[in-house]
Amino acid sequence: MAGEPESLDRDESLARRRHRHWYDRLIMLSDGVFAISMTLLALDIRAPAAGRLEDLWAALAPQLDAYTLSFLVISVYWLAHRRFMAMILTVDAPITVVNLVMLGLVGLLPAATRLAHASGPLPSHMLIYGALVVAIAIALAVLWGYAALAPGRVSPEVGLAERWFLFALILIAPPLFLVITSVLRGPPPGTVPLLLAALFLVGWRMRQWVTRRLARPAAAP
Repeated sequence: MAGEPESLDRDESLARRRHRHWYDRLIMLSDGVFAISMTLLALDIRAPAAGRLEDLWAALAPQLDAYTLSFLVISVYWLAHRRFMAMILTVDAPITVVNLVMLGLVGLLPAATRLAHASGPLPSHMLIYGALVVAIAIALAVLWGYAALAPGRVSPEVGLAERWFLFALILIAPPLFLVITSVLRGPPPGTVPLLLAALFLVGWRMRQWVTRRLARPAAAP
């Protein structure tokens, strides 16, 4: 009929349209929170008004170190969230609520980064920062654990062994990283971000190898 939107699909049920709408809006909100959190990290970098190049670098190096570390942390969580949402078929109220909790914790990372590195990496400040990083991992693990075990939430192509492996990986990797980095005492600027990047690349390749092997038995039938 003239005047009606061409994109309107009258054959799609209201329930299916609602679930698709929830899924798309949740991903849009999640990507926006991750992007804004990354951007806010850069706004906290403050250079001294004047001085020699050595003084400028001495003032900027800790800030750039903190920026790079938190940028990598947010990037790793965004990649994990993207991977999980690609396997989740539909979202419901529990998935939405847990996802919002996870996004609320991600939004606190710029403030935690500023607190942990404003007056030097004090033990109490770094403890708060580390607790926040672990809390995000727990929220993301709860999100995936519920979706992986609830019927019809995850694609049937993802086997049970692969689901449990991804759950354990997102739950164990952040605390393991914090334990490794806590061993370093006064590392030079850039050491911790480079260590995180190296661990991520190694873990990424190991995850690909394990998931391929776990997917073979599930795909065989």
